[in-house]
Amino acid sequence: MLKNIPLLFFLFLFSNIYCQRYSTQLFNTDNGLPQNSVKDIIKDEYGFIWLTTENGIVRYDGMNFLVYKNFPLSSQRFTYFYGNPNKDSIFTTGDYGANVLIHKKSPKVIKTITKYPNIILKDNINYFLYCSNYSYTTSHDINFFMNFKKGRYYIRGNSMAYKEYHSKVTEDLKINPSYKNTPSIFAVDELLFHIDDFSKKIWKIEKGKITDSYTIPLLTDSNSSIFWSKINNQVFILNKNVLYTCIYSKGRLEVSRLAALDKIPNNLISIYYDKFYKKLYLGSSTEGLEVINFSEFTAVKRDTPKSSSVFYCTLPYDDSSVITPAGEIYNRNGFVQNKNFKNTVLYFIDYDDSGNIITSNEKQLMLYQKGSSYKHFSSIFTDKNSLKDFFFDEKSYYTLTFKPKVNGSLERSGALSIYHGKRFRSLEKKFLFNSEPTRFKKIDDSSILVGTIKGLYKISLKSNKINNYTAKNKLSIRDIIKSKDGNIWITTLGKGFYLLKNNRLLKMPYDPDENISSAHTLLEDDNGFFWIPSNNGLYKVLEEQLLMYYRNPNFKVHYYRFSKEAGFNTNEFNGGGNRAGNKLKNGEFVLPSLNGLVFFDPLKIKSYYPGFIYVERGAADGREVFFKDHLPLKQETKRVDIFIDVPYYANPSNVIIQTKLDDEQNWEIIGKDRKFTLTNPRYGNHILMIRMLISDKGKFVYKKISITIHPYFYQTLWFKIFIFSLLLLLVYFIVRWRISFLKKKNHELEEIVTLRTKNLSDTVENLEITKIKLHKEIEQQKKLIGTITHDITTPVKFISLTSKEILNSEKFDQVRTEKVLNSIYKSSYQLYNFTLTLKEYADIYSHYRSDEAVLYSLYELVEEKKVLFDEIAENNDSIIINEVDRSLSTQISKNILAVIIHNLLDNSVKYTKKGTITISSTLETENIILLITDTGSGMDEQKIEYYTKLQDNIENEKLLLQKYGMGLHLVLQLLQMIESKIIFKKNEPKGTSFTLIFKK
Repeated sequence: MLKNIPLLFFLFLFSNIYCQRYSTQLFNTDNGLPQNSVKDIIKDEYGFIWLTTENGIVRYDGMNFLVYKNFPLSSQRFTYFYGNPNKDSIFTTGDYGANVLIHKKSPKVIKTITKYPNIILKDNINYFLYCSNYSYTTSHDINFFMNFKKGRYYIRGNSMAYKEYHSKVTEDLKINPSYKNTPSIFAVDELLFHIDDFSKKIWKIEKGKITDSYTIPLLTDSNSSIFWSKINNQVFILNKNVLYTCIYSKGRLEVSRLAALDKIPNNLISIYYDKFYKKLYLGSSTEGLEVINFSEFTAVKRDTPKSSSVFYCTLPYDDSSVITPAGEIYNRNGFVQNKNFKNTVLYFIDYDDSGNIITSNEKQLMLYQKGSSYKHFSSIFTDKNSLKDFFFDEKSYYTLTFKPKVNGSLERSGALSIYHGKRFRSLEKKFLFNSEPTRFKKIDDSSILVGTIKGLYKISLKSNKINNYTAKNKLSIRDIIKSKDGNIWITTLGKGFYLLKNNRLLKMPYDPDENISSAHTLLEDDNGFFWIPSNNGLYKVLEEQLLMYYRNPNFKVHYYRFSKEAGFNTNEFNGGGNRAGNKLKNGEFVLPSLNGLVFFDPLKIKSYYPGFIYVERGAADGREVFFKDHLPLKQETKRVDIFIDVPYYANPSNVIIQTKLDDEQNWEIIGKDRKFTLTNPRYGNHILMIRMLISDKGKFVYKKISITIHPYFYQTLWFKIFIFSLLLLLVYFIVRWRISFLKKKNHELEEIVTLRTKNLSDTVENLEITKIKLHKEIEQQKKLIGTITHDITTPVKFISLTSKEILNSEKFDQVRTEKVLNSIYKSSYQLYNFTLTLKEYADIYSHYRSDEAVLYSLYELVEEKKVLFDEIAENNDSIIINEVDRSLSTQISKNILAVIIHNLLDNSVKYTKKGTITISSTLETENIILLITDTGSGMDEQKIEYYTKLQDNIENEKLLLQKYGMGLHLVLQLLQMIESKIIFKKNEPKGTSFTLIFKK
């Protein structure tokens, strides 16, 4: 009996230490596990919990289980974990020596393990890895080894050998064997500890030597079970349903109580404690996984099981407890005592100015005296109205009452009453309301806010006026709160809560589940957070975020939600009383709920936000795919699910994940399934932006995933470029062909236009030439006519005068008659010759107009004229010689040329006596030269000068037809018409040469 005294004292000591309350969750094959045997538990460096079972390996992220059981092995049974999670190297073993490495959040089978072996052959003896209470027991027929950073222990029976790596020195040590089914050796912080059942001591062993010993009855108690894991560096002691932790600190091995468990899972074989999330994982070989959630929230209920634990309002009683309208006093450890307030309503309790407690029943107010420790009370009548709310200041009492339904009325009416002094006797003012009032608050010296089930009103104590803030939108007011910074907050039933600022109500945004629509009250902690109880959970939010929303309605407000897993008995909190929440002097908040009072210290309650987000797996039409930052897909894919893995072990409602695809304007919230679904994605490159809330202040962590939907060949850019190039080429050729066609047509048109232009130009030119010629001819004709008129006048006048003289004379002698007749003859003959020449000129001009360009022989033309003058020449004893080239042909107007030659031959024949007239031709580059030479009397120099000057200026010179005759004048005119010239030359010793120059 005496030997158990230290243990009893130790247990008594621990029983007086405060232990956290907890809630539990059980997971088995019904809700996620592939099999009910959880052999080992570990947390990797990425934050995921891993479990080994007899049907695969399981990854747990706090909400979902991801099972790996299709390894290429003959068995899917796995046992313990070992390795180094800080280096992302976690190993586990299976049947028949199978080894699996968990690396980068995914397990894979490996053949051999060189750095982390689980079997070592030493001195022809097999040693098996010992790293947890499950791996191997201390049976005498099993030899095992333990790895440490600097060396390795070999344990065989009751002997232990230690050898440092890369050293030949071995330290040997004898130990007392254990005959229990629990291990007698465990490790903490790279130190080895041995439980000596004989001496009841705990040996500390360093480098193969005992360096210290400890007396810890819990470790040596036969009723204690030891659970340890070297890879987790955790040691647990389970004794009579109480779980303890064992740590090594400051040279001492210390044991501390973790939890008193109501029930221990059967066949418990593995334990892991997550210090960050304050969660305990218990693995059973038959019942699956039990998760125990510890919390700073404490929900206390009435001490009698049959009594209802529904609370509506409480009043702070002392620094750490509250009192209910029934007189019950509670603190976070439960029921304290009962003052037994009789027949009170559950919705009102308050203090008066003297510290007395005011309660109410259906007929009267009751004042429980502070001096009697609230055992005695006195009644205060209030016009048979029920008290709803109450407060006092230095001068007055203020009450908010409602009148019960009477005479079949459907609604309650109410009143705000102000009593002069600190008694309910002298009524100073009273304000009536048509609906039941709920809460009121004095916001300054002259204003009071009153809430009813239909609206919010502001009462001016100076003018007695009532201003209705909710005339347009009816609101059922639950509470009116004035925060430390002076802002007024209004909670309602079913329509959320509001900020009253600048005489304007602004509705605050809802949480994603809209649970905050029924907010009961606001409690403000010292860190600027509001705690808002609702009909479905407790919410926490920074007041600054709400004020940011007031300033910018586009600002996103984030609420943190606590649910019953955090330590409540129910998610439904209560309001409707005059005090829906209290802040105690010890800093704790107390909230009434449908099942108990919830105590908590807001400064100790931690908000858990996820710190890591992993997007690296998905499902394309049900087919599992893995990727890293980039997901390639085929266009045939109809549905793509992208899974967003978040290791998070608190309330999943606080995991706020939002996505935005490509250039979408708004962020979309991902559901609790944590997956993004893309249906019938269009081909091309897409950018999926994912962000996750990681703090109360609205900070996000971002992840970007590029998604490539491969197009069909005809949808590729190269194909489009190719088709576009073909189209461009086709358009080019069509345009080129069209341009060529148009050019050809234009060329043809240009040729036609050119031809026609040329013809027109030629015609115009010919017309201009003709015009000039006609002009010249007309001018010449004018001259000719003028000359003819002048020259013909004299002979005609002479003939006329002579004839008159004859007619008037009576006497004529023969001489005189012959003389007169001879004069008339000569004048008439001269006029006759002149007329013949004139007629010839007219004929030549008329024939020139219709003359065609006909090729003829110049020799034959000369020959024809020669024949005409041969007989005349013979009469003058002269001869005409034709030496013109017989092969010479020309297109010069035959009529004109014939007249020219005729006149020249006529002159030559006329003035040549006993001489020779020679006609010859020569051919130059552009001209035909026709030379007519005679040996007659010749032309005097005066005539040659006259005709030469006349040829150069025939248009302006006066024609001397009477003096020089008509012949050569006609020749000069005709030469001008055919653009030719004549050169007059006097021959030596006698005669004249006429050189005619014709253009070919």
